[in-house]
Amino acid sequence: MNTLQNDYNTQRSALNISEYGRLIQDYVSHINSIADKNQRTLWVHNLVNIMAILNPEIKLQSNYQEILWGHIHQISDFSLDVDSPYPLPQKENHNKKPEPIPYHTSTIRFRFYGRNLQNMIEKATQMEDGELKQELVNLIASFMYNSCKLWNNENLSNEVIAEHLNTLSKGKLALAGSEITVTADVSAFTPRRHNNHQNKNNFRKNNNNKKNHSNNNNNRNKNKRRF
Repeated sequence: MNTLQNDYNTQRSALNISEYGRLIQDYVSHINSIADKNQRTLWVHNLVNIMAILNPEIKLQSNYQEILWGHIHQISDFSLDVDSPYPLPQKENHNKKPEPIPYHTSTIRFRFYGRNLQNMIEKATQMEDGELKQELVNLIASFMYNSCKLWNNENLSNEVIAEHLNTLSKGKLALAGSEITVTADVSAFTPRRHNNHQNKNNFRKNNNNKKNHSNNNNNRNKNKRRF
């Protein structure tokens, strides 16, 4: 009883990589206790093959052996001294926290347009005047019209779109409504029509098939002889 209590999970050391389990960690601890470095290296080569069998999906990666060597080094708490064919990870780099992801602090003026539209308008303001810039402005204006129609169910006029462009570009895209060409995406707003007549025909056809199948089964039962 005392042996079981001493060897209970809560009394054991924490698993460095829990996916490999206790046996692999004990295996690595045994390798670490071997005095001869060449023997330790040989044992690690064998353990890499075992871990690849236990996790066959890792073989889909071209550098899976390098990954497994790094995992073994991590399981040993970066204390394993072997001749590795690959550069081993360092504890300092492993515990290093990733850089924080920067978030946008600027607010979105029109939320139904989104932030990407503001970025597109900013790119358009940096372009030289010409046909390419006008095509981009028309594309942005069409996107604004379709977005407002989709989310707010409102048809924007060219004058309102031009005013929004002027606001979002901070006056750099000062255009009149007549200078903008808007293309509406009709497919996004056309409701789907259900063919009720076709549905009724399919319903009647399915019922007729069921009746015919039932009649055939009854006829077969009548024709059977009783012995």
